[in-house]
Amino acid sequence: MDRILNLRKYHRPVLLREVLEVLDLSPHLIVVDATFGFGGHAFEIARKVDPGVLIGFEKDPDTYRIVSESLPPITNVRLLNMGYERMDEGLLKVGIFNVDRVLFDLGISSFSLEGSGRGFSFRRDEILDLRFNPNEGIPAYEFLNRASEREIAEILRKYGEERKSNLIARAIVENRPIKTTGDLARIVDKFYSPKLRNKAKARVWQALRIHVNDELNNLKRGLALALKYLKLGGILAVVTFHSLEDRAVKSLKFFPFLKPITKKPILPNEDEVSKNPRSRSAKLRAYMKVEEVDALRLINDSRFADPFPKARVPRRRIKHRRR
Repeated sequence: MDRILNLRKYHRPVLLREVLEVLDLSPHLIVVDATFGFGGHAFEIARKVDPGVLIGFEKDPDTYRIVSESLPPITNVRLLNMGYERMDEGLLKVGIFNVDRVLFDLGISSFSLEGSGRGFSFRRDEILDLRFNPNEGIPAYEFLNRASEREIAEILRKYGEERKSNLIARAIVENRPIKTTGDLARIVDKFYSPKLRNKAKARVWQALRIHVNDELNNLKRGLALALKYLKLGGILAVVTFHSLEDRAVKSLKFFPFLKPITKKPILPNEDEVSKNPRSRSAKLRAYMKVEEVDALRLINDSRFADPFPKARVPRRRIKHRRR
């Protein structure tokens, strides 16, 4: 237990009480924590469902190593070093094909922000990598040094909703090569007054991180797979931290195989925000599965988990027929 408690220094779970309540946990349940991190939610869930099982997915190999070395010899936690977009592969590996609850916490841990050395925080001068798994894809600095001005501007505008995307993209190209967070921070700072610089850099970092990790496509696939393996009557809960994630999760209410549990998103209270300012933008949404779904059709459905809706299609037209 002491080893597990020591993991809390790396991350403080957001909306913990609310997540536990909305998941409606009891012994013997099988739960997937799709974003295990340092187990802020997971260990509390595992305790409540014991002798049930908690299956955790953790993409970051450094986080996985730290947590796996801290797990006690006998535990009802099964931890896998893979992203939730590979949930089908992971559940096959542990021999489980139906689960009762699934949780996604899409926040970034304090360890990633402050201790990973991959540039997730613009407040630290380090290599601008931004990959959750440094063994997959290309680092952000490599993208910035290869991409055209138009491609960079589109990424900043689409994923960061950055209104000065064209100006920043042009400056990036003119000042290449880019290698560190400091290189990029100095470019962004040129276009904003001191009071607005941090918010602007947060938008730029968000856009690059989403692009480098293909976050929105992976989220769509992860949600579809979660719904595939979730039992009828099972609960899906998602904690989001920015508008694109939240719009993608909010769009699930238009599909008839899900029943919203939370009519409006659950937000952190003032006490939590004062103790953990990073929780300020968190939103919790939850759904109950009421019909079987076809995961492959969902993944290929452009309307599913879509954060960029052109015009919302009425609920009755999004129905997926059973085969």
